[in-house]
Amino acid sequence: RFGQGKVDFHYAKFGGGEINFERTDFGPGKVDFRMAEFNESRINFNRSNFGNGEVTFEGSELKSGKFLFKKATVGEGMFSFEQVIYPEAEVYLDGTDFGKGTISFQKARIKHLSLRSCQMNDYVDLRMEEAGLVDLSDTVIRDIIDLTPYETPVAIRTLKISGMRLPGRIYLDWHTNRLPSMILSQEQASEREISEQFRIMKQNFNATGRYSYEDRAYVLFRRYEALADRKERIAKNPWSALWEYPVYVFKWLVFDKMGLYATSPGRVLVSVIIFWFLYGLLFYLTDILDLGHTQSAVNNPDQLSMLSQSFYHSAITFFTIGYGDVYPQGITRLLSALEGFTGVFMMSYFTVAFVRKILR
Repeated sequence: RFGQGKVDFHYAKFGGGEINFERTDFGPGKVDFRMAEFNESRINFNRSNFGNGEVTFEGSELKSGKFLFKKATVGEGMFSFEQVIYPEAEVYLDGTDFGKGTISFQKARIKHLSLRSCQMNDYVDLRMEEAGLVDLSDTVIRDIIDLTPYETPVAIRTLKISGMRLPGRIYLDWHTNRLPSMILSQEQASEREISEQFRIMKQNFNATGRYSYEDRAYVLFRRYEALADRKERIAKNPWSALWEYPVYVFKWLVFDKMGLYATSPGRVLVSVIIFWFLYGLLFYLTDILDLGHTQSAVNNPDQLSMLSQSFYHSAITFFTIGYGDVYPQGITRLLSALEGFTGVFMMSYFTVAFVRKILR
């Protein structure tokens, strides 16, 4: 137990091995480990209690080993790991209550940073220079986590936010931070966990007004949710694979590829053109094979060719215009009915996607 004054290990050099501060009460003063050299050590601050003074490890160096700071209590002072050099070390701050002070890992180099099950009530600067893994699973974020690169790049290879509760905000850039890569690079993560993390990011981007990023996160959330649903149902009943795979392929084609889950009106419009062309081609082929015909009810005054009339009939059927100047015969009646339904569905799909883009 330390008293009321400052605890100063500034520029201290430790020889390595076990460095144990477990269950230590550091008092209300500043705790200063700036520029300390821990060499190759296992440092233990588990269940330690820090007062309202600043706690800083700024510029300290740990070549390899572990830095344990689990279930510690930090008061209202700043907690700083700025510019630390732990290139082959693992830092565990799991379950720590950080009070109301600012937390900073700016320009830090840490191989593995775990902040699982922490409660963060103030601004958190995670603009790290280098990190293999940052684990924020089951963490409660009440203010802001900043990952947006400004003067220097932020190089975090893997980010894990499974189970995070986010009444606050996360600020990061989809492209610059390579968000999909950060989440998808998780080892041994299930599709359900991946989908849940993209759902969290989707809600976060909506709250921060970055709607294009919200759409991207939503698409990935739905893709991995569909994969997880299929796997879980087949695991419960292997026979369900007989219908789960066809249903999955249908959803993949209609909901994903044709419109990116109603987030891309342009893609829906391209799908409309493709459907119109395919149905027109089918009408033409049925005419050639004498399986059905598209017949002019007004003696074809414009002298349209068989191909032109097929595509014209496809257009007025798809958009449910129904002039009545061309009508189907034979199997083309069935195709016309099917195309009419497809047209109504695709126009509704386009309307939803378009309105989603405009009215936000």
